[in-house]
Amino acid sequence: MSMDEMHPMFPYTKEDVQEIRKELGLKESTIEGDIDAIVDWFQKQPHLAEAGIERAFVERMLIVAKGSMEKAKRRIDNYYRYRLLAPEIIQNREKVLSDSQDLWSSYLQLSMPKMYKCNRVSVFQLLNPDPSAFSCEAFLRNTFMLGDVRMKHDYFLGDIWIVDMRHATFSHLLRMNPTLMQKAAHLFHEGLGLRIHSIHVLNANSLLQHVVSFMRQFFSPKIIDRVIVHESLDALHMSLPKRYLPKDYGGDEPALAEFKDKYEKEIRSTVTKQFLINSMKMVSDEKKRPNADINEEYLAGSFRKLDFD
Repeated sequence: MSMDEMHPMFPYTKEDVQEIRKELGLKESTIEGDIDAIVDWFQKQPHLAEAGIERAFVERMLIVAKGSMEKAKRRIDNYYRYRLLAPEIIQNREKVLSDSQDLWSSYLQLSMPKMYKCNRVSVFQLLNPDPSAFSCEAFLRNTFMLGDVRMKHDYFLGDIWIVDMRHATFSHLLRMNPTLMQKAAHLFHEGLGLRIHSIHVLNANSLLQHVVSFMRQFFSPKIIDRVIVHESLDALHMSLPKRYLPKDYGGDEPALAEFKDKYEKEIRSTVTKQFLINSMKMVSDEKKRPNADINEEYLAGSFRKLDFD
């Protein structure tokens, strides 16, 4: 891992790296050897080898797996497998990134430059109260594009999410596609396996209970239990100090609008754009999987009718 590879969207410090490795018991003297072993294993897998893998990605997976090489291998295998089964989310990036239309026009999805206790603080905020402007597919596609950049360039222990419900309506919720959400959930849980430290909800309204009911279909009870509803910004500041928050929420960091402009520019920069296009190849070839036994239909799942009353 080289600090020279740090991306402007997701900065971190040498102290962050040292603290994360110490927290997880990762020794600098052995981590390169562990990465070598996993890369060697990957290249010997007939269903994975041609997809390619980067050492930086392997190190992030070791962090997720808390240093366990076997767990890291399992997650890497799942990650490539579930990406294959979610083309709506992973593919067609070249067209999207070549388009002049803003990626974040109806909502914001941004991360703060400073990490809180080695956790990356990210903000989700709807901009347009018109539900027709929101696309579940675009939201998930953008989410995993940012995820790809993070798994190469970021260095973090877990995530802290801030969800602003100011413009959220019931009609927004109805635009969330359950099939796409389940595909994303498989990729998130079984593949990436990122740790969610906490989810902070602002401007909550009567829709919140419906959102939680919907999310229970895809997220574990452990994650749902980490949802914290704040009645005021002062309450938020009790959990997250101002130095880690944007001006929009009484913090010391720049306003979210400034971050948005930076994100729109950086995601389409020559290097990042090409990386994201190349990352579309990070999918397994299930025809070559030893003892292949995969059924794409199961991903559609069976959804019980959601009761929003």
